[in-house]
Amino acid sequence: MLLADLQGLRRLAVKKTDQLSKLLIQEGWTLLSRSGTIGRTVFVRGEMRGMVASDDVIRIAPHAQVTMPGYLFAYLTSAPAQAMIRQRTYGSVIQHIEPHHIADLPVPLPDRAIQERIHGLVAGAARARTEAACLLDEAAAYFDSLAGPMPSVHDHARAVGLVRRSELGLRLDAFHHVGYAAEGQLRGEPLGSIAKVFVPGRMKLIHADKGAAFYTGVDIYQNRPTPTKWIARWLPGFKDLEVEAGAVLIQVDGQRYGLMGRPVYAGSSLQGAAVSWHMARIQTTQAARIYTFARSDIGRRAILRQSFGTSVPSITAQLLAQVEIPTLPDDLTNKARRALELREQADADEERAIGEVEAWLNS
Repeated sequence: MLLADLQGLRRLAVKKTDQLSKLLIQEGWTLLSRSGTIGRTVFVRGEMRGMVASDDVIRIAPHAQVTMPGYLFAYLTSAPAQAMIRQRTYGSVIQHIEPHHIADLPVPLPDRAIQERIHGLVAGAARARTEAACLLDEAAAYFDSLAGPMPSVHDHARAVGLVRRSELGLRLDAFHHVGYAAEGQLRGEPLGSIAKVFVPGRMKLIHADKGAAFYTGVDIYQNRPTPTKWIARWLPGFKDLEVEAGAVLIQVDGQRYGLMGRPVYAGSSLQGAAVSWHMARIQTTQAARIYTFARSDIGRRAILRQSFGTSVPSITAQLLAQVEIPTLPDDLTNKARRALELREQADADEERAIGEVEAWLNS
């Protein structure tokens, strides 16, 4: 490796703040998780301006005269840096890492031209993600605008109502009929009429070094989904676990205040990968419409309304297929499609930046 300049991360201004007034994060920083799953990184982008982050993340604010923000993010996300970070953790049940543990983490610095190219890719990806979020918010706001008053602000808000016996159907659970979820009802086309909806069966997973990447229902929500294991492709039912690019995935098991009902758009990087049976597969030519609806407030309520159970609620494919989705105007549909394309572009640019860092480190 050509080592142009080796700086300790301390000089690049690692900081962790404890005062609430200083929890604000700034564009261009790298955030690094310091508890539980160690080392996950996020590049703070424009849409995050004005947000705060908890004490469970370390703020890394680069000095512009020393290194480019995008390069530092790409380096800290690279495999060699991640390995060094994990070596510095402590704890057995729940692992932790503190700022002073990584303050002297070595950071090799290539020449400025290389840094600028890598920074350009990361910064461009951040701008694309911000634009995509704005477009998706605009489309989701349309669905929310169709709703009437929704006074319940969370899933366990107290609610009282009367339901006619003729309207009970096969559901006797109050959550389905009154309150948070019941407020999210719109007329439209049933999901099952515009998409194929199914949930894979559960199966025993067998490890295979050269098998398919397997993502859990938590892995899949990360900016950079990372598989936790590789499984054999010859398993009976494996085909049902495989994901096709362009599908919408929705968590159908878990807690109503958590990931349940939240959508994920399967980009090209997930083509052929295996995803947990806790995620419903929605295969359709109207992915932008469905994804945007599920991302809206009223869409989430409509999906959660189909859930049943108390300790660990669930939604079956049949119940999910009954969710009604209004039509999305053409201009907003085009914006939602553009947003999904921007996300694809952002993912590709970020991966390229990290790949260039790793290639330079190994040169």
